[in-house]
Amino acid sequence: MSSKRVTVATRGSALAVGQAEPMVKFLEARGYEVTWRKFSTSGDQWLLGPLDKQQGGGFFTKELEDAMGSGQADLLIHSLKDVSLERPAGIVAACIPLREDPADWLVLRPDAPENLVIGTSAVRRQRVLSQLFPKARFTWIRGNVQTRLQRVRDGVLRDEPLHATLLAAAGLKRLGLDLSGLTVRALTPEELPSAPGQGALLAEARADRPDLIEALADLHDALTARCVTLERQVLAGIGGGCQQPLGALATPQTDGSLLLQVAYAPEGELRRAEARGTDDRELLAQVLKGIGLA
Repeated sequence: MSSKRVTVATRGSALAVGQAEPMVKFLEARGYEVTWRKFSTSGDQWLLGPLDKQQGGGFFTKELEDAMGSGQADLLIHSLKDVSLERPAGIVAACIPLREDPADWLVLRPDAPENLVIGTSAVRRQRVLSQLFPKARFTWIRGNVQTRLQRVRDGVLRDEPLHATLLAAAGLKRLGLDLSGLTVRALTPEELPSAPGQGALLAEARADRPDLIEALADLHDALTARCVTLERQVLAGIGGGCQQPLGALATPQTDGSLLLQVAYAPEGELRRAEARGTDDRELLAQVLKGIGLA
């Protein structure tokens, strides 16, 4: 096979394809002939409850990694927050581009009452925001971004009222969806730190395709990579898994330091920690100690 041919694997959702397209166009501009392979993953297919009710991990990546392992793909493009901490053999990180807005947005009906019913399947969002909205009730919701927004517009989910949902700002911005008629509240890191790696993308290449790694190096953003690596180290510190009730956000400061904000919500409690500095190992140690894990 010519080194100028590449098969790119992504999930099949509009968001997954849309966020991968700039990287694909980048490769095409450098002479690559790109073939797409779009997958419906186990996480996409599971619509009967929140993901934390499933066992194991890799809900949104296993099918893509299997395709890479069997030679059906040369490049995987993921949302970094969905990627397992352990990388399968034969797959290497090619690049982490500049991060999009990592915040969570609370999207509400304009007639939403104080005792909100909020649709979200993320344990992190439920447990942390229950402190901010003590009168709210949380219910699980599945489906793509457009489906969840329509559920809010309809005001009904499984024959019960629905007033709001929580969505990643990055996905909403990348899709450019019309949010007219809805109220959007951007949640701050002090209210709800984002999931580790949220807003960032990861391209993974076959280890035997160094040409792809070299080609994509120009898209790599070292500061984004540093921030998300630190966030994922916090995740590793509590045992890993994308369904952990953990928010961790590292934000670059004007003086060259990083601000690391963490919220960890094991059953029945909420632990918060914050650290600022230039030594990433020290930042990690401080926040793990702050949430009682060191």
